[in-house]
Amino acid sequence: MKRLILITLFVTLLIFLFTPEAIGQCSQCKLLAEQNGEGIDAEILGGNDGNTINTAILYIMAVPYIILSILFRKQIKRFFQRTFSKQ
Repeated sequence: MKRLILITLFVTLLIFLFTPEAIGQCSQCKLLAEQNGEGIDAEILGGNDGNTINTAILYIMAVPYIILSILFRKQIKRFFQRTFSKQ
């Protein structure tokens, strides 16, 4: 029981330590959106009018789906076999 409490306190402490960095991400996204296609990122991605932030959103959106599909591939395969099998 004491070990569980210590682990919970440690995780809570880590969350509080990294919270300023998480809040900092919002200002970075705002800055990127306000640049409106100016700077090095726009030159690399070759776009204006928020193209860089749209690309970043697509990357952020895709990563959890890729990780979950790798972790649960057996369950997903079983689900589709049950759903589309001929009975």
